[in-house]
Amino acid sequence: MTGKKVYLTIDDVPSRDFREKLDFLYKRNIPAVFFCVGKDMENHEEDLVEAVRRGYILGNHSYEHGYFSEMQLVECRASIQRTDEIIDRVYRKSGIERTKKFFRFPYFDQGGSADSKSYEARWSRPQSEWFVYEREDRRLAIQEFLKELGYSQPRLEGINMKFLTDKTLLEGIDVRCTFDQMEYFFGTDYAPYGMDKEAAILARIEEDVPYGGRALNCLETTDIVLVHDHENTTELFYKIIGRYVEKGFEFLRF
Repeated sequence: MTGKKVYLTIDDVPSRDFREKLDFLYKRNIPAVFFCVGKDMENHEEDLVEAVRRGYILGNHSYEHGYFSEMQLVECRASIQRTDEIIDRVYRKSGIERTKKFFRFPYFDQGGSADSKSYEARWSRPQSEWFVYEREDRRLAIQEFLKELGYSQPRLEGINMKFLTDKTLLEGIDVRCTFDQMEYFFGTDYAPYGMDKEAAILARIEEDVPYGGRALNCLETTDIVLVHDHENTTELFYKIIGRYVEKGFEFLRF
C-alpha cells in the first residue's frame, strides 16, 4: 500500500524506554508529536532535550494524567500550566525555540462531564449524545485557558470529515485522533474485541472500516494516529510502527 498519509502522535511520554523508542523513530526518519505527562518528564529531561534537538515536538498531556471531569477547575489549570512550564524548561535546555504548543487531554476527557463515570458512559449512549456535555461552560473555560497559554489546534491537512462521527474534531484547542491503535489494552482482562491479544491489535491496522474509526487502508483521508509510550508494550510498539512502514505510510510533520 502506498499513498496513505498519517500524523503520528505518541501519548504518555516519557517511559523508561522512551530514549530507545526515540532512536527507533529517528533512524527511520519518522516525525511525531510526543504528548508528555509532567510528573514523568522530570526524571527523563535529558532524553526529552535530545528529542527536541532531533526535531520532535513535545506536547502537553497534563501533569498527572487524570480525568479532567474529576478535577476542580483550578486543578485542571494547574495541571496544564505545571506541565507547560516543564516543557518550556526542556526547550530552553535544548537551545531550540518552542514555536508550537499542542495539548491532548488524558482519555480525551475535555472536562465537561459530571465525572469520569459519566464521561466513559457516553460511548454506550446514542451517537447523538456523545458530544453533549453536562458542564459545557466548564469545558469551554478549559479551552479558553489553553488558548490563553498559547495552545492551538495544529494545521492538519487531508482529514476527510465525512468519515468522522465527531465533526468538532478540529474545532477545539486540544488535539484528538482519528485512529486509536488501542495497544494499551494489551494483556488486560477488560479489553474489548479481543484487544488484549497482540494479534488483534496488529490486525486493527489491516481493517478497512473508515466510518468506524479504522481508516488506515482508506486513501480518501489522512489520519491522526495514536499510540502510547508504555513499558509493557515496548516490543509491540516496534511491531506497530514497523507495520506502518511496511505499508508505505507517509508520516507528515505537524
